[in-house]
Amino acid sequence: MPILWRYLLICYLRVFFLSVSSFVGVLFVLRFKDIARFAALSSDGVKTGLFILYQFPHILPIALPISALIASFLLFQRLSRSHELTALRASGIGLFASVLPLLLISSFLTFVNFSICADLAPYCRRETKTLLYRKTSVNPLILLQRQQLAKIKNTYLDLRVQQEGKSAKNFVCITYNENNQRLNLIKAKKLSIEGDELFGEQTAILSHLPSDELEAFDCTLLENQRAMSTSAPLLSLALKKKRPNMEANALNLKSLSLQMKEGPKKERLARIESLRRYSLSAAVFSFTLLGCAFGIQMGRNPRKTDLLYIASWTLLVLMSYFLGKGLKAFPLAATAAFLLPHPFLWLASLYRLHTLNQGKS
Repeated sequence: MPILWRYLLICYLRVFFLSVSSFVGVLFVLRFKDIARFAALSSDGVKTGLFILYQFPHILPIALPISALIASFLLFQRLSRSHELTALRASGIGLFASVLPLLLISSFLTFVNFSICADLAPYCRRETKTLLYRKTSVNPLILLQRQQLAKIKNTYLDLRVQQEGKSAKNFVCITYNENNQRLNLIKAKKLSIEGDELFGEQTAILSHLPSDELEAFDCTLLENQRAMSTSAPLLSLALKKKRPNMEANALNLKSLSLQMKEGPKKERLARIESLRRYSLSAAVFSFTLLGCAFGIQMGRNPRKTDLLYIASWTLLVLMSYFLGKGLKAFPLAATAAFLLPHPFLWLASLYRLHTLNQGKS
């Protein structure tokens, strides 16, 4: 490997990995509450460590392109200000030859990002949901708080969970009984879990008492208890749903290809999800080329609009990406939003390099 290539790659990768580490640190801070809640629910340190590791691939597909843009832009900006780029051009090394090693390493990083988007991130997303479901489904209070995990229909629930799922206050449950077409009420001032037992304090149960007379008044049954207890695992087993359904973003590419054969709707969602991953993977190469092209500064008075161009193109690509995610009902529009910005960005960057190589700023 030439010395120049080694020098450029070391400078590029140094800033690149520093930026990725910063994004990972920001992710850890933003997810700290979820991690702390899971650690409180789980007494297994290994499972908690796995839960933390599973969070990192969620941000890497976005962090890698942004880090590539920052690294390439800062590298060529420094080369321009220190006149190293001028010395390279005076020695016969053109701009395209200087940019080439960064484009090669960015192509490799594009494949790495594609592997993360295609397999690693969906796997971590599935395992995160599995760990969270298993831990929360053991605790009936968490199940009642997160009603999407419980198979309770036609029910109103209100409770205030405290101590990370160990206790709850002011529990109110109003449910509709389809057999007698009446409402039932369960109220408790406090619920707490100790070991495998669920304890209730000052509970009240209001239910319907069946009558043989068709035109008789409703008979209600009111039962007050100072204290009650029941098995928490058995209650959770009765409440919890089956394993949660996995969305398209939690499936790898092989599973997405199989989903395309299950009907037009699933085929459309699977195809859009595949295009999203391709677009996100190609962003590493696109942003590296963008940073190289607009990071170069020529002349005594460098253009201050280059940073504006970079910000505009970056916002355009990111907005198109998020727009494509929202256009699931319009496959053609989503395809255009995912794929079109990259060729235009490449043309704009190559044109910028061409004009700079000819001595025009």
